[in-house]
Amino acid sequence: MPPIYKEASFRADYREAEVRQIMSALYRLRSIAITGLAGMGKSNVVRFIVSHPQAQPRYLKDRANDYAFIHVDCAGLANNDETEILSEIAAQLRRDGISTCSAAPSPVSGSTRHILKESILSVEPDLSLVLVLDYFDEAAAKLDPAFFNYLFHLRNVRPRGNLSYIFATRRPMGHLHELQELLDDGCTIGPLSTKDALDSIRRDEARLGCTFEAAQRAVLIACTGRHPGFLKNACELLFSGKVDASLADGEIARQLLRSDRVRNLCEELWNDLTPAEQDILLSVAREVPLSQSVDNDRVACLEQAGVLVRIKGGQGGLEAAIFCPLFETFVREVESATSGVVHITAVYPNQMRIETANGEEWITLSPKLFALLMALTEAPGQVIPIDQIISQVYGNEAMGVTNAALSQLVKRLREVIDPHAQRLIGDHTYTCVETIRSVGYRLNLGD
Repeated sequence: MPPIYKEASFRADYREAEVRQIMSALYRLRSIAITGLAGMGKSNVVRFIVSHPQAQPRYLKDRANDYAFIHVDCAGLANNDETEILSEIAAQLRRDGISTCSAAPSPVSGSTRHILKESILSVEPDLSLVLVLDYFDEAAAKLDPAFFNYLFHLRNVRPRGNLSYIFATRRPMGHLHELQELLDDGCTIGPLSTKDALDSIRRDEARLGCTFEAAQRAVLIACTGRHPGFLKNACELLFSGKVDASLADGEIARQLLRSDRVRNLCEELWNDLTPAEQDILLSVAREVPLSQSVDNDRVACLEQAGVLVRIKGGQGGLEAAIFCPLFETFVREVESATSGVVHITAVYPNQMRIETANGEEWITLSPKLFALLMALTEAPGQVIPIDQIISQVYGNEAMGVTNAALSQLVKRLREVIDPHAQRLIGDHTYTCVETIRSVGYRLNLGD
């Protein structure tokens, strides 16, 4: 029996814009990738599509009865590898009576591919089949191009090409090789609309056996930024008396962050971001104007993901804000804890980037200094033995290099980097490379 999802009881217009985009792709026999950062509810959207009785009639219209969905929760698989994923798809096709192929999948990958192909071939030709791979992050990271190329060719065995895929991950998967040509524009799942947020609160009220006042609902929505995970936890904490909705947003955020569940969700959301995206949010938390950001593409990604919003500033300028007081308070705590941290990155062919909570700078290095930086950044914060550094920096010439020569090279690197880093963190005593006497050198990460 197929699983029963709570999303089957949601309102038929739940996440209307996002669901319409996804179903439009499927209607045209295209595939689509869904992305959403931690707690944003991408899997809720997927489960709504595959389980809600009105989803297909509402969006697929006259072709609603021509579709069958197979939903694979990759997080629930033991190994989360190709054989297990393909075996699960084949098993569900048999379980739901969609496929007439009776062969059971084998642990051997090649055999599993053959059996799934036979299963797909046995599906009624007029039936449009949609394979949904949910929580696909871990699997996507370790699957090779051959897997995605197999999915592409699997679609081609259908006489009408009516096989589509939905991939749900936290971050974009990158290029999917031959399968890429089947993909529609990706769908990003961000915070809920106000209507959906109110519906979410009402479902929590029914679950908790309470009714919040209209003012309390407004506070919940404002403080959480309509982030589904934040909102659910905030409702529970308000119900339990651990949150006082009459306080200012900042104080409510601090009360929420006393909850381990809320703090862990904030950390998950934070860790879903790249270091460069984190730096942008840290700058926004320090109220640095958005125009000083070094990468507008990353700013756009943060906006699309729903964690950064642009607001109109003075004199027609644009400024940015973190999407809700709760996450802004969390980011400010991170900023305070990392104010003295220095990130030093070697960037081919001959540059280095210094990043701190106060900004970043780029420096061009000579080939030898760049080689030294590369050796040190392979294990930041760890001691690299002298012999290993000499071997990596000097290559075939290493036999004639003394410890004193390496010491002079380290001194030159400090002379180039230290003034920039000291200015960024406001500490004139900082040095980028620490000497561990008679052992080696270590890249200094600051506080």
